[in-house]
Amino acid sequence: MRKLLLCTIFCLLLLVLPPLTTGMNIPEKSEETPLLRDWTILIGLITRHRQVYVNGFHYVEFHALILHYRTHWFGNIRSGFFHHFEKIILPSFHYGYLGGHFVAAKFNMGLAPY
Repeated sequence: MRKLLLCTIFCLLLLVLPPLTTGMNIPEKSEETPLLRDWTILIGLITRHRQVYVNGFHYVEFHALILHYRTHWFGNIRSGFFHHFEKIILPSFHYGYLGGHFVAAKFNMGLAPY
């Protein structure tokens, strides 16, 4: 009985503690937040990527074999799959791994709906 009571108190403490430590969900707006924070996360199998230069900017181009994406574009979050050798062009700067036939990376650009 004592063990059950201690576990119950511990679980209640875990449920109550996060709102107490975060200030009871008081929203604070940062003055330095950028207006557009677009990003895209890609995970999957691709063909070999290649560098493309368009108007002096560096881009990465590849075709998707099976690729899961999650993108934030103008406040909307979408996710889905690319497949059947769909062509994808994104900026070359990314966080993560962009290998020969595998990608697990975050790009600082949203995928626009088509």
